[in-house]
Amino acid sequence: VCLDTPLCNGHTTGMDVLWAGTPMVTMPGETLASRVAASQLTCLGCPELIAKSRQEYEDVAVKLGTDLEYLKKIRGKVWKQRISSPLFNTKQYTVELERLYLQMWEQCAAGNKPEHIINSLESGESA
Repeated sequence: VCLDTPLCNGHTTGMDVLWAGTPMVTMPGETLASRVAASQLTCLGCPELIAKSRQEYEDVAVKLGTDLEYLKKIRGKVWKQRISSPLFNTKQYTVELERLYLQMWEQCAAGNKPEHIINSLESGESA
């Protein structure tokens, strides 16, 4: 089990941990650096590893450390999800990023003001 640090998450380290199939417990904060692991776990489809409070962070960590059946279940889920989720799908990521760049360029070329764009993975649509 990896206990992610709340103030500055394990960005690349978090990806390595998840790729190895290891559960990572995190608690997102207010800054980008403190929210990366929550984004990774959300994309991976493992929201049960994202704590909403310090007490929940501790509870999840203790459960993973003491309940071997639960640990086995979560490890299996992380292992399976790393292949089926978009988190490690570089081709899908690249296609989506290129689509977003095109969308930004089209907005600019049309003379429109910059605005928020949402990728299809976040909105639930397919690219």
